[in-house]
Amino acid sequence: MKLSPREHFLAYVKGESNLPAVVSPFLPAESVVRDTLTYLGHSPSADAVANEIQLACVLNYEPMFMTELSGLIFPWKVDEKRSDNEFEVAVIPTRKGDWIRRQPRKAISWNEDAPCPVQTEKDHEYLVLVCEQIADREPEIRQYYREWRQRVGEAGVIVIGHPHPSWLGYQINPQQIFYHWADHREWFQRSMDALFQASLFVMSIALEEGIDFMSDSSYGLEMTSPRLFVEMDLPYIQAFAEWTHQRKGLFWYHNCGFTRQFILEGTFNQLGADVIETIAPPPEGDNDLAESRRHIDESICTKGNLNLNLLKEGTPEDIAVATYELVVAVRGYKHIISTADAVLPGTPPENFIAFTQTAREALSVI
Repeated sequence: MKLSPREHFLAYVKGESNLPAVVSPFLPAESVVRDTLTYLGHSPSADAVANEIQLACVLNYEPMFMTELSGLIFPWKVDEKRSDNEFEVAVIPTRKGDWIRRQPRKAISWNEDAPCPVQTEKDHEYLVLVCEQIADREPEIRQYYREWRQRVGEAGVIVIGHPHPSWLGYQINPQQIFYHWADHREWFQRSMDALFQASLFVMSIALEEGIDFMSDSSYGLEMTSPRLFVEMDLPYIQAFAEWTHQRKGLFWYHNCGFTRQFILEGTFNQLGADVIETIAPPPEGDNDLAESRRHIDESICTKGNLNLNLLKEGTPEDIAVATYELVVAVRGYKHIISTADAVLPGTPPENFIAFTQTAREALSVI
């Protein structure tokens, strides 16, 4: 009996049978999917999920989709009455009044210069209040995940969005994280704990509604240190993984930065992850895939790591060579053939096709 793409993906990660490796480019931009369908003579629709399912069928890969999480916990609503032409004001009501976020209309989310809402101890208090009222939103959260499962069906797997406790669910400016950790430690940890508990509430609904992987992510060594990672991030990642496994679920960890030291020292073997991505290569990361794979526990499924700029700027021949080398590098290990992060807008259809086709061809002969 032929497995569905979802069944194949999950069985491969679990190591349940001797299956062909999964090929799954990471979150290709909607424009890339549409352009590639058009290039292949197919008509894309207005439904981005349906388009990728169609493309995956044509190119014979197993798609993965990622849902929201932090946005479900922090449902900011723009208040145009409080906004003006230059600044946008958004609000989340709490039992102690409105939590207000004011930012330039042209601000880029999660940018070093973005005026994220957590700036003072009072903001930490509001964040905790918002997390504590998460149960009030259970019906709409449940409906959100139910609709995602219905849209994807058996055509692919779904990964829940990353909670990021140390990033406070994207509610703090990246440049402020370590300042708050150093100077407002008590409030920062209280906020992380509140976000952790709210995330578990959302994850419990997601599991019940058929979302395949719970997840988390963190910075690589371009933005943190080995000691800080162990103190700040690792306990929450391990706790998410343990909670997930207690409920017979699968846990997915994402890090697209400098992670070689974490891998060589065995830190990533302590995460509790079933899947680790993206084992990023230079220049975005610092990993040699073959070396990294030798140091990661054989029970863990890895995922990655074709360079995104090569995929966008190289020739189809360049892509074919790099993809073949990728498959060779992970021979004998449980590895999902993928990209080093989300496939960039502007990636030529010819290159995207070269990647997926070469991956399948290489797997059949190596």
